[in-house]
Amino acid sequence: MSRYFTCYACCIPVRGHTRSILCDLQQASFIFIPNVLVDILEMSREKTVEDIKAAYDHAHDAQIDSYFAFLLQKDYGFFTENPQRFPPMNLDWRNPRTLTNCLVDFDPASTHDLVDLNTQLSQLGCESLELRFFHALSLETLTQKLEPFRDSALRSISLVIGHHASLHPEALEALVVEHKRVKHITVHSSPERDEHRHVDLHTDLIFTREVITSEACCGNVSSQLFSCNVMSFTEALRFNSCLNRKLGIDTRGNIKNCPSMLKSFGALQSTPLAEVVAREDFQAIWRTTKDQVLVCQDCEFRYICQDCRAYVREPEQPLSKPAKCKYNPYEARWE
Repeated sequence: MSRYFTCYACCIPVRGHTRSILCDLQQASFIFIPNVLVDILEMSREKTVEDIKAAYDHAHDAQIDSYFAFLLQKDYGFFTENPQRFPPMNLDWRNPRTLTNCLVDFDPASTHDLVDLNTQLSQLGCESLELRFFHALSLETLTQKLEPFRDSALRSISLVIGHHASLHPEALEALVVEHKRVKHITVHSSPERDEHRHVDLHTDLIFTREVITSEACCGNVSSQLFSCNVMSFTEALRFNSCLNRKLGIDTRGNIKNCPSMLKSFGALQSTPLAEVVAREDFQAIWRTTKDQVLVCQDCEFRYICQDCRAYVREPEQPLSKPAKCKYNPYEARWE
């Protein structure tokens, strides 16, 4: 019997310099595997188990059997006599939206016209908005800021706001009920506690003692921020995992790829967002992938990790790794 081992289409290996990972895009999880197992899985697309063993002169038959047994146990694949019946997943990333997400920063002197912003984002088909306030905000003021988005094409709104006595958990839970597009609230500079609450299945409420006073809070790279699913993985193969289809507005109303970046493409009060988003120089950074970024291109996490082009390790080298990434793929360890 000619047996082939076939991984489920949603289970995709990603080779790193020192080790690899096997991503299960359906279960939104991954496991570490040795690089040699990636070689074996690549061969298994066309070779039977016996052919693979023969390719290693039968010197590692027991090890190869143990690899396949492990993958079977973890439900990453199966044996078949007809591998052609199980084609690989289409990894193209397509999205009809001109813009998928927008990040807007505020300080006490910000004067953004949120009614106009909502109109423009809705026209562009933007689905996600993050409002980031670097100062304390009362519940009343926060509610006023959300009013323009009651009639909106947005699907979700995230809030980052400075601590205020009126922003207690019960009040924010009531706010979420009133403004159903709000799916994530982080209250920073909390004087008492770090706390994470699930308001409902899709809504999170976080209190953190971390003090967030500027856009410099951006660019963090952490395993806690990994995203292992079909949409983010396929997007990262072809586009920048942070900046693709993204628009940023800094505290002064400057339109940017990200509020942390230096280049401005105009002012919110005078420049139509549609004109900015259509510009080739605005879109150029969308196509900077992890496979182009130094060090990241050798990292096993490159397709599930968020990239940052605003804060890089070597500012004179635009394609250097994110400045706030402490993972070393050559030693397979976090610094």
